[in-house]
Amino acid sequence: MFRFLSNPTLLQTLFFRPLSSATAAATATATATVDYLTNTLGLAHPSAIAIAEQIKIKTTTRPDSVVELFKSFGFTPTHITTIVSKLPSLLLANPVKNLAPKLQFFSDNGVSDPALVHIISTDPVILRRSLQNQIIPSISFLKELLPADHNIASLLTAKRGTRLVHTFSRQMMPNVETLRSHGVPESSILRLWALRPQTLSFNADEFKGVLKRVKEMGFDEKGLNLIHGVYALCAMEEGKWESKVSVFRNFGWGEEEVIALFVKQPTIMHLSEERIKKPLDFFMNELGWMREDISKYPMVLILSFEKRVVPRCRVLQLLIEKGLMRRKSMGRALTIPEDRFTKVFLSSYEKEIPELLEVYHSNKVGLPQSAVSV
Repeated sequence: MFRFLSNPTLLQTLFFRPLSSATAAATATATATVDYLTNTLGLAHPSAIAIAEQIKIKTTTRPDSVVELFKSFGFTPTHITTIVSKLPSLLLANPVKNLAPKLQFFSDNGVSDPALVHIISTDPVILRRSLQNQIIPSISFLKELLPADHNIASLLTAKRGTRLVHTFSRQMMPNVETLRSHGVPESSILRLWALRPQTLSFNADEFKGVLKRVKEMGFDEKGLNLIHGVYALCAMEEGKWESKVSVFRNFGWGEEEVIALFVKQPTIMHLSEERIKKPLDFFMNELGWMREDISKYPMVLILSFEKRVVPRCRVLQLLIEKGLMRRKSMGRALTIPEDRFTKVFLSSYEKEIPELLEVYHSNKVGLPQSAVSV
């Protein structure tokens, strides 16, 4: 019954030949893909090899149609190469049913060449989004949100401007209406969309609760800080507020003081508990600052600890010891831009303290050796 097992020729025919044929076919397809990418699209050979591991071009009919479609909308060969390098699978997309309707929709809604070319070349994944469920509703939302003198193309071409298309949800418009009903300016709503569009996708009922809470804390609905407060609470996991407030309590703060600090500098509550503890310990225990000092300059808690706070404090301590500045000026000195700090606190005292610049650059990491209070 199993006599054929002793026949090597038969075994080779049954098993090895199909495997060799499959391997040969796969190799031929990979070679054809690389040839197409290099000869037709002009990709460098190493890039073409890498892309050939992601897609397989068995026939050039569809890729040719995709390339021609992009060209008809003003894309140059360089643009097309960029797109394919970022999202190779677009070469195999259906140009008639999938790509053309999306490109045409953008074009019909004020996003045409060169804006369209820039948007797609920068973020080709946008063409993978559903036309009906993502692209059309998000553009309609923008039209409703934007003032008449703003155009959609300018927003979508801005840095990360296509995030709305990726993050759009049908919760956005109800949440915008909630903000409007509470007197939040259109400019602030637009700012929230530009910075944190996912916040507008929050559950509508929960969003109303968050907005009510930040207003009760003392945020001014006309001020820009309100949207940062809304974002901070929307992004915070359950229980995290209390956990972060507990860190402040360990340094003698009451919750009302923490809330007042949050209203002045909402981004503080974006920080992790450890990231809050580190500067609090430094300023209050090492430098002897009081809660009132930090409340006056809350930004010091969110500045880069190693790159700004420590090296600047080392310089400022030295200047204070030499009687060249007052302790109460430390807070302001920590918050000014780098070029201003260099001019006022480094260059100005270079003759009196030649080692000042070295002290600054040698202390990008670590704590000052001595403590100075405000």
